[in-house]
Amino acid sequence: MTKQNSGDLQGLASALVAGILLASAAVVSRYAYDAGSAAISIVTSRTLLIVVFLGLALRIKNINCTIPRGSLGMIALNGVLFAVMSGGYIGAIKFIPVGLATLVFFTFPILVTILLMLLRLERVTLFRLSLTLLGFFGLSIMLGATFENVDSRGVWLAFLASLATAVNALLIRRFFEGQNPFLVTFHISIFSLLTLLAVILVTGKPAFPNALSGWLGLFGVGFFQTFGTPLYLYAITKIGPLKASMATNIQPVVAIIAAWILFNETLAPIQALGGAIVLTAIVVMQINDYLKQK
Repeated sequence: MTKQNSGDLQGLASALVAGILLASAAVVSRYAYDAGSAAISIVTSRTLLIVVFLGLALRIKNINCTIPRGSLGMIALNGVLFAVMSGGYIGAIKFIPVGLATLVFFTFPILVTILLMLLRLERVTLFRLSLTLLGFFGLSIMLGATFENVDSRGVWLAFLASLATAVNALLIRRFFEGQNPFLVTFHISIFSLLTLLAVILVTGKPAFPNALSGWLGLFGVGFFQTFGTPLYLYAITKIGPLKASMATNIQPVVAIIAAWILFNETLAPIQALGGAIVLTAIVVMQINDYLKQK
């Protein structure tokens, strides 16, 4: 096995594990909501836990945590994007089912493709463009049903998080390739935490869970995302933003199944059809890229 193939396998495995962990974080956030917690409390607590966990790990490993010269502005920008990503995705679950929020959020691989094409950062073939259009067709079916039957605030929050994730993926690949993903996540999370604290100061007092299950859910969000986020960033640096985002297509599957088992959540048939079209387009993209590299 060549060094490049080994790196591709590591990137793919990291993206798959990241997808499982991030989906788990979204699912357990429902316990915090059901116990009376506010979205801003969940996201801020989750970010604080990431900063604490990674800070301790980096200190134990005796890794220098100094921000590289010239990187402060880009780290701060990605910190704001992280706040939008997590706040939008986790916040959407307050208004709409976990599975639907995950499907809307998971349009970010399609948005990555469009941004790569518009910015001419990567060659986008006609076949990939066709799959992207197919994905948007599925999204239109899913959202057409969604706006009639559920709270549109959750849909827009999830889509805003998707857009922030797509932009973040491109920036990570461009400015942080080759850097320690856990250190990068630590720095970005600090600025994300500062952003969320500023939001709390403006919007008012946060609400925390009133039951043990809610606190466990709150801790679970932080725990799963502490490990899932760095693995996703690592995958981006190994296999690129497009392949990494597509490889995490296990995330909506895990979230939908887990939400069905734990909370008896189901999707309307038309929503499920639209989501299936989106996932099909993403999976076919992944298979096509893999075959082209062989």
